[in-house]
Amino acid sequence: MEGDGQKGLGRMTLLADTSVWIAYFRPQGHEDLKASLEARVSGGDVHTCWPVRAEVLVGARDEAAYSRLSSLFEALPEVPVDNRIWEQSAELGFRVRRAGLSIPMPDLLIAQAASAAGLELWHMDSHFELLVHHLPLVTRSFLSVPARGCKEEETGA
Repeated sequence: MEGDGQKGLGRMTLLADTSVWIAYFRPQGHEDLKASLEARVSGGDVHTCWPVRAEVLVGARDEAAYSRLSSLFEALPEVPVDNRIWEQSAELGFRVRRAGLSIPMPDLLIAQAASAAGLELWHMDSHFELLVHHLPLVTRSFLSVPARGCKEEETGA
């Protein structure tokens, strides 16, 4: 999967972070995100990975929702999170911690998986904007305010 992030004429395929899916499934708000994600899912441009999938599934409100979410994610191309991604994520976490940042392991895995696959990472989590300074990562932030830190309330999760 590495390096296959280009699709069509200059349009990158993407990995949608958990925060994007949470906003997508909320009944109100985030209309730009919802329309953009819907179009990209329909176009076959959206990938997932197990850290995102697991975070979303854990939050399902009941068994029916869990089943619907599971079916959705099974239909999306999967970015593998293998031992190499785990090792690179640990090393990334070590480097950013030495730079004074504390980034949760799921975010490190998601960012590293997107970077390794050459996918744009869509998010509503300021952690990813901090990580762009530490690895080759293309992001699209749907945060309503510029990333300024690592506040949990900004993630929408």
